[in-house]
Amino acid sequence: MVWLMKFILFFCFAITRMSRAFSQLFPEKFVIAERKANVTLTCKTDKDIITWRHEDANSIENIMQSQIQILNGRDLTMIDLQEDLTGNYTCWSDTGLEDYTYLLLDTSKEATAFSISCTAETFSCSEKIKCSSTSDELTDEFAFRFRNARDNGDWVSQSVDGVFFLPHSTNSYCEESERLRISGEAVSACCYMKTDYSFYLRDIIKPANPNISNCTIQNEGSDNQIIELEVEPPSTWPEPHSFFPLKHQLEYEIRHDGKLMRQEWEERSKIKVKGSITKLRVRCRDLLLLSQWSEWSDWKNVN
Repeated sequence: MVWLMKFILFFCFAITRMSRAFSQLFPEKFVIAERKANVTLTCKTDKDIITWRHEDANSIENIMQSQIQILNGRDLTMIDLQEDLTGNYTCWSDTGLEDYTYLLLDTSKEATAFSISCTAETFSCSEKIKCSSTSDELTDEFAFRFRNARDNGDWVSQSVDGVFFLPHSTNSYCEESERLRISGEAVSACCYMKTDYSFYLRDIIKPANPNISNCTIQNEGSDNQIIELEVEPPSTWPEPHSFFPLKHQLEYEIRHDGKLMRQEWEERSKIKVKGSITKLRVRCRDLLLLSQWSEWSDWKNVN
């Protein structure tokens, strides 16, 4: 009865661990191999007598010698790898668990849905690049991680709402000579995928939204009403601002018909707009490199 209780507790723990391992984080130890390949797992232990077990999402089974699973001391060799042979392989001695390894099927060449999208708010290396997977086909059963391979960065597994923040060492005052290379990996309980995304930092710049710091109204309520705006660059935008000029775009709503109008201007922080306006907002982009537009600032009501 004691043995049975221990087995039940272990079974529940193992299934929970597998589910949790792929919900957000990568397993610490895993081996990948392509379909139909032969792959050998080695139990890291000094024990001479061990038992191998295979855990998948539904069961735990002791492994016996067969034509597709060959036991040789501390080694276990899988022949002609298929999806049903993937999962968590554990090795046990008479004193308990000795080692484990997740065996995953490498489907990188088969999958076309896994790609990466990145943006950066600034050229400064003190700010991080934001990357995410652009696939809608990879569901919550997959865990992701990304790294800046060009700068030999560490893997980043923790994300905020699916966005990964990666450091970089690009000098914002020098011309880029080498492209950044972001590597991404995705795993589920059975499968593994890898992809790479290469770009210059200047090609992914998307500034944070600017801030309307001051809004004054002249001749309020008349047809000659004039609104003067002063816009501050995003707090993450590099300085000096004269060296990193911005282009701004203003969107405003006409009071009498609700029509939305836009106006653009360059470099200077102030702009005047004539007319009866109910609300307005601004956005910006790099003037010289024609980067992506920032998100719009919040609407500001004009009384």
